[in-house]
Amino acid sequence: MHVEANLNGVPAGGNRFGQQSRVADFTVGRSVVAKVNLATHLMDVYVAGAKARTIPISGGRPGWETRSGVKVIMEKLTNFEMQAESIGLKKGDKNYYEKVTVRHALRLTNSGEFLHSAPWSVSQQGLSNVSHGCTGMSNASSDWVSGTMRIGDVVETTGSAKPMTMGNGYADWNLSWAAYRKGSAL
Repeated sequence: MHVEANLNGVPAGGNRFGQQSRVADFTVGRSVVAKVNLATHLMDVYVAGAKARTIPISGGRPGWETRSGVKVIMEKLTNFEMQAESIGLKKGDKNYYEKVTVRHALRLTNSGEFLHSAPWSVSQQGLSNVSHGCTGMSNASSDWVSGTMRIGDVVETTGSAKPMTMGNGYADWNLSWAAYRKGSAL
């Protein structure tokens, strides 16, 4: 790709102006996109535009719905300890769970949505949503997902009435072009 950014002298707001123009050539990397469908309880993973795998999943149950929208993998963790306290639950709460270590966890939001291994819910994966908002899958599936996906890869989630919110991760993908441009100084 070849990009020319002619920004020298362009008004940037607040009586500020671009100071330089730049030219850059670069190669766009590989494309990996996961499409999570909370209604069918399946996640299709596309590599270079072709479906590479369909994975049974379980999303957030009523009251703990997984957000629909476009998300971006922010962080990859292994042997990650998940704690009920991190989502505001205290011991004695009916939704409380003991600390659990998951093999792979790929962070999607600041508030704690992950794609992660969830061996305790394998019997519900592909059938129902039983999590606290994360997208869970078997250990074998999470091994493949973690080995295939990288920070910056896209996860498109559908099937929930709860939308992705701005500021809760890399959420700009959820804005229309017109709304995105309103935030620009150009």
